[in-house]
Amino acid sequence: MKKFVLSLAVSAVLVGVVVPAQAQEGEESNPAIVHRHGIYTIVGGHMKAIKSILLLGFDAPKDVTFHAQGIADAFSHMGNSYPPGSDKGETKAKPEIWTQGEKVKQLGGNAFAAANDLAKVSQGGDKQASLVAFKKLGETCKACHDEFKKK
Repeated sequence: MKKFVLSLAVSAVLVGVVVPAQAQEGEESNPAIVHRHGIYTIVGGHMKAIKSILLLGFDAPKDVTFHAQGIADAFSHMGNSYPPGSDKGETKAKPEIWTQGEKVKQLGGNAFAAANDLAKVSQGGDKQASLVAFKKLGETCKACHDEFKKK
């Protein structure tokens, strides 16, 4: 009887762990899309946090470095997040992103460099210089969105 109860308890735990990990109906199931959506969500969160500091007056200037580094770290994990077949599912990527690899790498490299530049500039504590670097980062993000993201 004890073994039965134990196996029942283990089964309940496994179901509780495995079922939430599987895609639920209506959720994206393409792992490459889920991966890159996660990265872009992280980047967006850090961008909003930096905006709150540099443009909206939230008094946490040292946090700009943390958030800029977070963006650079997230971008460093993009790797090959647009492999063949990752156009199947809920994606806002234009079809050209899978055929213009060199341009994607160039624009992504520009954004990565701009995030690293903001992290470096913000360490100096100059809010105006950080704001200039933040705007440059925003421009690099926009360049890729304009080229490869559906409206």
